Amino acid sequence: MRGNIQGNKHDFTAAYNRRWPHAYFRAHLALDYVISDRAKPVFERIFAEYRRVRNKTSLKIIDVGCSYGINAALLRTDLDLDDLYAAYLKSGGSLSGRQELEHRAFFRDRGLRDDIQFVGVDPSFRAVRYAQTLGLLEVGVTADLETRDLSVKERCALEDADILISTGCVGYATERTFARVYDASATSRPWVVAFVMHPFSYDDIAAALRGFGLETKHLDQFRQRQRRFSTLVERRAILKAMSKLGMEDRLERTTGYIYASCYVSAPPGEAGLPLSGDPC
Repeated sequence: MRGNIQGNKHDFTAAYNRRWPHAYFRAHLALDYVISDRAKPVFERIFAEYRRVRNKTSLKIIDVGCSYGINAALLRTDLDLDDLYAAYLKSGGSLSGRQELEHRAFFRDRGLRDDIQFVGVDPSFRAVRYAQTLGLLEVGVTADLETRDLSVKERCALEDADILISTGCVGYATERTFARVYDASATSRPWVVAFVMHPFSYDDIAAALRGFGLETKHLDQFRQRQRRFSTLVERRAILKAMSKLGMEDRLERTTGYIYASCYVSAPPGEAGLPLSGDPC
């Protein structure tokens, strides 16, 4: 991790492992948590580039830190995050109740794309089970890969992946998690696309992926808003950490939002233009 912000960073843990995702959406809306929405067009652009380079149509995506399957919901439908906030939190919203059949029908009726298959990795077993039950995830791996290896069955679920993605888990998940996930799918040489909230570092993860023959690029043009600062204490801690590390913090200082950097790791020569950037 870049900077010592533990204890000052906002903690969403209590909302991440409930049977229903309403508390998760309330907690995120309160801080205008938008990274999944902002990342969607970036992922779509990179998916298109991957399809071109690998000459593939159907993709198997591993979402590291998938929680309730929000990335899958956004990338497999025409929904945006405001649609989900309204559906779950608005009085009378389509998903405001707690009826499994209604939740499944909501996403089914939006025409879930079948050319993108998602496998979720997250220790929050209730959240993953919800996403699987609704058909957002094909498979869920509910393991804390910071502390243990994958089982044989879990490794099989991750085989033949095309792209690993992440929008919020770096800082919770380290190179240990990413190395274990990548090792299980390494024969297909998937790309890795991660959004990393400031001031967390991607250096150790990039180093682990280098061990699998991947080159990592920092794509500054794809930097996106993650969420608002939760408190003045958090703001001071994050800005202090960024300053100490020499990170450019103009956007954090002027907008009131924390931003996330985008990194793409791929075999040398594959993720080229229009995905140019500085190698890590």
